[in-house]
Amino acid sequence: MRHGQTVWNVQKRLQGRRDSPLTALGVSQAQAFGARLAQIIEKPSAVQAVSSPLGRAWQTAVLAVSGMGADPSLIVLDDRLVEHAFGQWEGLVWDEVKLNHGPALAARMKDRWNVPAPGGESFAMVAERVADWLSDQDEEETVLCFCHGVTSRVIRGLYAKLDRETIMSLEEPQDRIFVLSEGHVREVIA
Repeated sequence: MRHGQTVWNVQKRLQGRRDSPLTALGVSQAQAFGARLAQIIEKPSAVQAVSSPLGRAWQTAVLAVSGMGADPSLIVLDDRLVEHAFGQWEGLVWDEVKLNHGPALAARMKDRWNVPAPGGESFAMVAERVADWLSDQDEEETVLCFCHGVTSRVIRGLYAKLDRETIMSLEEPQDRIFVLSEGHVREVIA
């Protein structure tokens, strides 16, 4: 699951590794995750929950896990699930990136998979760390993962063995639970 809506999401600012708080809608989305998970998970107390350590993901995890009737103190934080780093572009809106970082943006747009924002990460770098996280997962276990837009896209894409362009075109909704099972990705509306 991607974290709920944040103040910077509303402002269309690139968050990356920086943080902004959940909006009222974001809190509502996190609570909806909990209610929906309570319906689809047989034993919520037996499920492992893992979250990016960034505040927006962790807050979403706490609200969702509490809402499904499990203990939020058992949420494990994993740095491999942090959001894609936008480096010098974090906190900016796209118009500011275009105005102040035009050449770097043009280079990135030619090869988004391999070229990072200045001081940031490429999709390939994100793929390397989330592939490491995925390799640690046991397909027989139910694990709830709370992360971010780009991180979620890459996790889903690698899991389903999608090509790079398809991975980069995946949506980043904040009201969906993505179920990864037997090599397939299924969406559940929260």
